[in-house]
Amino acid sequence: MKIFPALLLRLLHPIHIYRLWVLQRTRKGVNRVYNDPQLKLYHRLLPGDHLHYGYFDDPHISPVDISLGMIYRAQERYAELLADLVVHPQQRVLDVGCGMGGLLGVLNKRGIEALGLTPDKNQAQHIRKNYPNKLLECKFEDMEVDENAAQFGTVITSESLQYLDLKRALPLINQILVKEGRWIACDYFREGAAAEKSGHYWDYFVRQLEEHGFKIVMQQNITPHILPTIAFAHHWSAHVIIPMIEFGEEKLLVKAPGWHYMFKNFLESMYEKLNKNLETVDPEQFAAKKKYLLMVIERA
Repeated sequence: MKIFPALLLRLLHPIHIYRLWVLQRTRKGVNRVYNDPQLKLYHRLLPGDHLHYGYFDDPHISPVDISLGMIYRAQERYAELLADLVVHPQQRVLDVGCGMGGLLGVLNKRGIEALGLTPDKNQAQHIRKNYPNKLLECKFEDMEVDENAAQFGTVITSESLQYLDLKRALPLINQILVKEGRWIACDYFREGAAAEKSGHYWDYFVRQLEEHGFKIVMQQNITPHILPTIAFAHHWSAHVIIPMIEFGEEKLLVKAPGWHYMFKNFLESMYEKLNKNLETVDPEQFAAKKKYLLMVIERA
């Protein structure tokens, strides 16, 4: 327990107190759009270069039977489904929010010229190192319009649509697509009284499509096929991660009851946040409040 006196000394030192104040005050200075540690963690945990839920052909598989290798194959399957919908392979494809480049790799194997777009510096660095594709390092809404007008036969938004400002993004998609171009969108949407903020409300999305001159020409509800990944995350969080944290707290209570007392409020707030996050990966709640759609969208 020698670490605790050192921690206490650091907390009481005026220079460290000032440094703590400065770091806390400026903690929001780094926008997650440009450096998202959560997505970086996902990439380190999973074996491939995909950051989406994946597509399981067997939607009834139990989470206890799923391995990381299965998740990787489901993510590859998801990317293949998107690539199958590219009907103009001789024309360039723009992967909006390309993540770590997994879909770019699938398109490359099919001989399709694909460009990636991401504002995230970690993702951009990884792609430049591992893929030959040209890369636009910016938010989609900030993309240079004149240079890219009518330059793409296909635009793909794979779990990146939820982050886009529709009123800015839809006119831009219209401008950069060729005359007969198509937009492939694969993402989840909120319905009813969904409390979680991620994802566009479906009714709002449809209205925006109509307002900006788009129509859905193909729509497939793939919610059952992405739920195994969510169930896997929920199972491991509830039955492995949280019990391990509880074990650590119990050890702290036995070995250092004073420090357990000092950190009691922090631990309580941590458990509250963990349980709240656990709800977001509850497959039953997801299916009740959201739907995950694979769509092809074209000009009306």
